[in-house]
Amino acid sequence: MDYLDDLEEGATPSDVDRLLGLSRQDSSTVIRHLLAIAPDGAVAGQERTPRSRARQRGEGARYDEAFRRTEHLLAEAHDRVRRERSQAIIQWATLEGHPPARQLVMVRNDQRLHHWGLYDLLLEKSREAVARDSGAAMSLAEMALAIAERLSAESYGEERLADFKTAALTALGDARRTAGDLAGARLAFSQARIQLEMGTGDLMEEANLLGTLTNLLCDLGEYGKAAGSLERAMALYHRLGDDRLDGTSIPWPAEDEEEDNQATESWARGGR
Repeated sequence: MDYLDDLEEGATPSDVDRLLGLSRQDSSTVIRHLLAIAPDGAVAGQERTPRSRARQRGEGARYDEAFRRTEHLLAEAHDRVRRERSQAIIQWATLEGHPPARQLVMVRNDQRLHHWGLYDLLLEKSREAVARDSGAAMSLAEMALAIAERLSAESYGEERLADFKTAALTALGDARRTAGDLAGARLAFSQARIQLEMGTGDLMEEANLLGTLTNLLCDLGEYGKAAGSLERAMALYHRLGDDRLDGTSIPWPAEDEEEDNQATESWARGGR
């Protein structure tokens, strides 16, 4: 029996706006209520009359109902995320037993694997593996990207999907860099930048991209660009209350090393 047959159909989480999204009318009601009602419950600048109290009760009821609906949507989204994470663990346990090439074929062709939970699990595993096994990290990032390319735009939204692709391409670029494929890494980061521009404007995605790109630029000897990328990434992380890059610096080449390199190049040119 197929291991997936015993699992309930995976429910895809909507993007944040749709999960939290009240109708335009509900949103207007909430905003009006917050702006118009003073802390003591009276309308600012007006006396409380029987009519105004009745109107406030009516607006209060609509306000409460709007937030009840939001609370229900959030609880439902939490359950969907939990189910997809559990489903991803079971699916990965089966995928893991196949060679990387076969894993990628399975991920591309099996629609039951096309959900956020497995995408997120593969992305996390790629990031964890990059320092010890660049080949495994590349395979995991490629599978995460394959899923991101196949997720439903109707369920997630085009901009959110672009964010997912940005993260997967960033992980792929870093894995290629670690494996020594600097040209392939540059290509992946270039594609990630394009997806970032098409995304939601998520500052964390931009910070992650720039922070990871810094390593590639250093490997390429482009230290000035690396410094700019690191500075921007640190600023974004700080805006998000994240200090993960604090203390990070660019390994500028020593002056004597630069002189030695220049002397070596000069000697090589003169000896030919």
